[in-house]
Order: sequence, then C-alpha cells, then structure tokens
Amino acid sequence: MNYFRDRGFTVTDTRLNHPYDAADDKGTERIYLEAKVTQSRGASVIVTRNEVNHARQHPGASVMGIWSAMKLVDGVVEPGSGKFRVRPFKPAGPGPASP
Repeated sequence: MNYFRDRGFTVTDTRLNHPYDAADDKGTERIYLEAKVTQSRGASVIVTRNEVNHARQHPGASVMGIWSAMKLVDGVVEPGSGKFRVRPFKPAGPGPASP
C-alpha cells in the first residue's frame, strides 16, 4: 500500500471485505491491489477464485504486489529483506472462473 501512497494515490485498505487488498485512487484512476508475501523467489503465488474473478472483471485495473524472498528471524520479518515488485494481475481465461 505504501508503494501507491508514495506515488500520490489515496489508498483504502479493503482486505477484510473485498476480493482484493486495497483500492488505490488518483483522480479518476482506480487500481485494485492484490498483495502477496512469500519466502520463496515468488515465481508463483497462490490466489483465490474470488481474487481471480475480480481481476478478470477489472482488466487493466488489477495489479499484484509481490514481496518475495522475505526472511523471518524468530517469527519476525527481517527489515529490508526480500524484493518487492508490482505486476499486472491478468489471470488467463475468458471471464470469471466457474464455481
């Protein structure tokens, strides 16, 4: 979320009641952020059906922020560890996933 705040967006935390983690607004532009954290290299991450459906319903407006290679020391995130990147979230397929 700080990535988008630092770029002038107003960020709303939505992870408790939406299929995306934040809505980022700047003027008339809205971006939907799905955030993932992993200790792996981040070549793949797990997403839910609702996350996929939402991204398919909002093509071009959905992104995924991935913090990979994150390290834990005694169960606490090591500051400065890992790599953060933002990628378009464009799930394959023609439309919402079937149940």
